[in-house]
Amino acid sequence: MWVVVVVLLNALSGPETPVVQDMAYKDEAACKASIAAHVPAKLDARAKAEYENGYRRYVCVRVGGLETLLKAK
Repeated sequence: MWVVVVVLLNALSGPETPVVQDMAYKDEAACKASIAAHVPAKLDARAKAEYENGYRRYVCVRVGGLETLLKAK
């Protein structure tokens, strides 16, 4: 399974990497399509400015074992 991770790096406070936990994708292509469909269109003004200026990135990361966890729900 694949999830979207938001990557932000700050010189004073270090990296932030929140995971968009409400959605998981079966393959990387679906994950990337979701990013293309939602970013930057659904960002607030501050997040959109960070994205456009390169301070915020959205990437797809594969999560091992997530399939097992989702089946248990």
